[in-house]
Amino acid sequence: MTLGEQLKKLRAERTLSQPELSELAGIEQSYLSKLENDKSLPSNEVFRKLLSAFSLSVAQLLEPLDKNYIKNNLLVISDIEQLYQQASTKQLNQQRNLLYIASTLIVFAVTLFYIGYSKQVFNENLYEYRSYGVVLAGEPSDIFQNWHALINIKDRNEKDEIMRQQKVVMAQRSDILVKLIPENKGYYFEMPVEGGSRLFQRSKHDMPLQQPRAINAWLQVLGVLLLVSGIMGFVLERRLFKLSK
Repeated sequence: MTLGEQLKKLRAERTLSQPELSELAGIEQSYLSKLENDKSLPSNEVFRKLLSAFSLSVAQLLEPLDKNYIKNNLLVISDIEQLYQQASTKQLNQQRNLLYIASTLIVFAVTLFYIGYSKQVFNENLYEYRSYGVVLAGEPSDIFQNWHALINIKDRNEKDEIMRQQKVVMAQRSDILVKLIPENKGYYFEMPVEGGSRLFQRSKHDMPLQQPRAINAWLQVLGVLLLVSGIMGFVLERRLFKLSK
């Protein structure tokens, strides 16, 4: 639909004759006839008079018109050019915001997936440490492993007897405690306890034990969903703003 056709349609809807509309708008009837037959375009001043006569806004009057027709023929009218520029700026801002959101979703998605996949934040490694009992004050920290080295007696029979006695004592003091902790504290670490301390020795595993954590799986799933959402945002942006051109 052209501007002239729209003016003619609006006049018919209001049951106005050309003389009546030209009088209402304060323009010549012959000029109105040229406008309705698309033989001329109104000046911005006349365009405003026609809007006032129809009690319409610029957007309302242009709504039925083809966008390409407006762009190619009507931008010489200042009010229409201003409306077109405002619409273009708004569309550009919407397009930019959609691209920002899509980009942010993709960056966030990759970050979440990496955190879940690498397991660096929510560690799944467990290191096994074993303590054989409480080490008393003044005793070497490895007393339970090397107590026999402390018996320095040359007489073999006496040494064997003391060794048997000490073995019974150490067996009675034995109190094995196993800890599974998510950090590697090296091969040994000591921990103060009531009555003394405990020496924890790392178990002889080449690799740490694994304890799967649901949060890592959920982070990977969420990362994939956000990645798909971000990609769909780019696709949507292309389609929406291609159609609006």
